Amino acid sequence: MAYWARLRARRWWVLSSLAIGWVVIMAAGIFIPPRYRSETVILVEQQQVPEHYVQANVAADLQQRLQSMSEQILSRTRLLMVIDKFHLYGKERANMDPDSLVQRMRKDIAIELVRASGRNDLSAFKVSYSASNAVLAQQVTGELTSAFIEENLRTRARMSESTTEFLESQLAQARTALTEQEEKLRKFKSEYLGQLPEQVQGNIQILSGLQARLQASRDALNSAEQQHLYLESLLAQYRNTPLRPDASGNPVIPANDLESRLEQQKAQLAELSAKYTPQHPDIVMLKEKIAATEKLKEEADKAKPASKNDDASEAKSSSLNPATAQFESQLKANQLEIANRKKEVRDLEAQMEQYQARLNVAPVREQQLAAITRDHEQSKQYYESLLAKKLQSEMATNLERRQQGEQFRMIDPPSLPSRPYFPNRLMLSLAGCALGLAIGVGLVVLVERMEPTVYLVDELRGLTNAPVLAELPVLMTDIERRRSRLRLISETIGAAVILTIIPGVTILTYLRG
Repeated sequence: MAYWARLRARRWWVLSSLAIGWVVIMAAGIFIPPRYRSETVILVEQQQVPEHYVQANVAADLQQRLQSMSEQILSRTRLLMVIDKFHLYGKERANMDPDSLVQRMRKDIAIELVRASGRNDLSAFKVSYSASNAVLAQQVTGELTSAFIEENLRTRARMSESTTEFLESQLAQARTALTEQEEKLRKFKSEYLGQLPEQVQGNIQILSGLQARLQASRDALNSAEQQHLYLESLLAQYRNTPLRPDASGNPVIPANDLESRLEQQKAQLAELSAKYTPQHPDIVMLKEKIAATEKLKEEADKAKPASKNDDASEAKSSSLNPATAQFESQLKANQLEIANRKKEVRDLEAQMEQYQARLNVAPVREQQLAAITRDHEQSKQYYESLLAKKLQSEMATNLERRQQGEQFRMIDPPSLPSRPYFPNRLMLSLAGCALGLAIGVGLVVLVERMEPTVYLVDELRGLTNAPVLAELPVLMTDIERRRSRLRLISETIGAAVILTIIPGVTILTYLRG
């Protein structure tokens, strides 16, 4: 209450300070040159072809790319070109060097990012420029907007083409490496043909077949050797025993010998039939021998016993026994067969050793081939991956060339400001009022400290312990009453004028810009 009483007592000091402060600030604002700001919004428009069909090969972050473009557009050379084109800062150019002009223009340019609601993705950005002329601000803003749009197209096309060229160079290197690996693999397979891991099963089957053939050849060799012993025994017997000729004069082998020979051949046939098929060469040859022996036996059975008168002729013909020559011929054929069988056994054993050696070295070749194959597969996968990326990058580059990729699109043309954004007349008026009030209150406080005055009874009681016995009303004459009334009216009119002029002028100034 004490403070309010002091302010009421010195209200004209406060009102005067308010008016003076407001007038001073508003008058100062008249001499401040106005600044107009033109602004436009550039939308970041995504590529027109869905990304699951064509993946963009410009992977740089949009905010980083925008910062890079801003540095290029706001470079010294490009800003000086804009300054010269629109004749900016005409009055200041005489007293400023080019670097100062560039710094001045950079301060007048503002770039504000706009992010999508609820997400952190950059969806648009604002470009604005401040100038002393509204039309000039609009023109320069349009120039900067066009520069951003064109620079984005050039930057994306350049980055896309660089990506494609890089992938092409990498693909050429990968193709060369893959060709070298394929040639290395081909040489290895050619050099170690028959020892490769995929040929192990075939080698085992061949080795098994060779073992069967070797066993058959050994059995045939044993049979031929037995036949050789049998023929030698027969030859020795026939050389010592004269043979009786038949009716045509041919010698006849005794039936007992033919019988024992036939039984021996049949036993040998049964033994071979248990091991081999009927088409086996040894079985076929043995059957032919059995047939020949059976024929000889039939001829021997048909022959009649010789008479005693024929003993002399038999003795005479024993020296010229043709059976001996026959058995000698069979023995030679048998010896040739034994030689062929032995050679066949040696050849089969040599082949088996060769295939066995292949099987023994197969694990080593498998490790070597695995290393070569692994390198080849890695080179092949790398080449195929690069090829797919390169084709994808080519489509993305074509998309950028057709300007169907991510683009900057101006939503609205640069605005033509109707009033300056600086100085703000409303804020100047409020600042003037605040300054005047602060000065007025400060004066009241200062005067009250220098010349203390008692305004309330409670203040008086606080200054003395003496009780208040009575209160005397203010006794004024008629003249004093008239003066008091006039002063009140004038104060009321003055306060009303001040409180009307300040907001009225402020609003008018703001609306007129």
